[in-house]
Amino acid sequence: MSSWNPDLYLQFKEERTQPARDLTARIAVEKPKDIVDLGCGPGNSTQVLRDRWPGANILGVDYSYEMIEKANTSCPNGQWLRADLRDWNPEDSWNIVFSNATLQWIPDHRRLIPRVFSLVRPAGVLAVQLPANQDAPLHRALLEVARRNEWKDLTSGCEDLITYHEPGFYYDILSALSPRVFLWKTAYYHVLQNHQGLIEWYSSTGMKTYLDRLPEEKQKESFRRQVLEACRASYPVQKDGRILYPFERLFFLAYT
Repeated sequence: MSSWNPDLYLQFKEERTQPARDLTARIAVEKPKDIVDLGCGPGNSTQVLRDRWPGANILGVDYSYEMIEKANTSCPNGQWLRADLRDWNPEDSWNIVFSNATLQWIPDHRRLIPRVFSLVRPAGVLAVQLPANQDAPLHRALLEVARRNEWKDLTSGCEDLITYHEPGFYYDILSALSPRVFLWKTAYYHVLQNHQGLIEWYSSTGMKTYLDRLPEEKQKESFRRQVLEACRASYPVQKDGRILYPFERLFFLAYT
C-alpha cells in the first residue's frame, strides 16, 4: 500500500479515536502486563490504551513509515515498530492484542483472525474494531463511480482491497477458538460542516486506494467530485447547515 498522510487522517482525530475508546472500555482484563496495538496509525489509539493501563508495556505496530514517524513524534518514549501485518509473525505474545480499524486492509480473514488470536496469552483478549459501512451511500457511490468507463481500468481491483464480513462470519471463527466471544455494532453519527467533509473524511481511508491509482491531480479532483455528486442527495443538509454522516462499526472481543 502507498504512503499515508497522518495529518489528513488526524483531521478527524476525535471521531476516529472514539471507537478505540469504546472498544477499550469493554475489555475485562484487570492488569495487563503487555499490550500490542496492531495498526496503531499515528498513535491515537495507542494513547487510549496507555491512558487506561499506564503501567503496561505497549507496542504500537503499523505498516506506514509516515504513521510510525508521527506516532514517535507525538510520543517519543513509546515503543513503535514498522511491520507489515500481512506477514508479521512475532515470537512474542500479549495479554491484550488490540486492533482499531486496521484488519480490513488485510485479506483472508478466515486465516488472519486465528493468526492474531494466537498472539494472545492465557487469560487475555483479542479486541478488534472494523468498519462496517459497506452499505453506506458514500461507499456505494465510490464503487459506482469507480465502475464508470472513465475510471474502471485505473481502479480495477480496488474494491477487493478492503475486506468486509458480517458478524456471523467472525463469530463462527472465534467461537471455535474462544470460550467467550462478544460482538456488537455501533453507528456513529459524525457531524460534518458540509458535503465536502464527506470527501475529506473518505479520502484518507476508504477512497485512498482509488485515488492512489490516479496519476494526475486533476483526475483525483474529478473522481472526488463525481463521488460527492453521486451521494450528495443521501446526506441532507440539517437546519444548521451541517451534514450527518452515519458510520457503522463492528466490534468483537474474544478471550482465551
